[in-house]
Amino acid sequence: MINLRGIANGVTSAINPNLPVTLRRSTGYTTNDAGRQVPSYADDETITVQVQALTQRELEHLDRLNISNGQASVYANTQLSSVDRSSQSGGDVLVFGSDATIPAQVRGQTWLVVAQLEGWIGSGWCKVAITSQMSDPTA
Repeated sequence: MINLRGIANGVTSAINPNLPVTLRRSTGYTTNDAGRQVPSYADDETITVQVQALTQRELEHLDRLNISNGQASVYANTQLSSVDRSSQSGGDVLVFGSDATIPAQVRGQTWLVVAQLEGWIGSGWCKVAITSQMSDPTA
């Protein structure tokens, strides 16, 4: 199988570099003593992503799904999950590093996967919409 994402990434990463992020895969939630849902996550793993702007068509698609908080898109060479009530998944979380090599727009920030825009399970990559979080929900 031809990995088109790999070919495209070889070109796009020359002007928009790939970035390492910490991935926190959602495993659902637990309920604390007060009855409040607390997100739970698998062990952290480091993955490489490429952040891009959402296209007009993607913004319109998210709007029709009543998802108004998509702020950027991410290509990843792994499958990422968005919020899914039926599977009780709260959505994966991406945490960007804080060193100077990370662009200022995402440096030190935590982002939530809110929608899967392209999911190519057989080829091992996906494109998702993400939104910035005010605080790290895993902290």
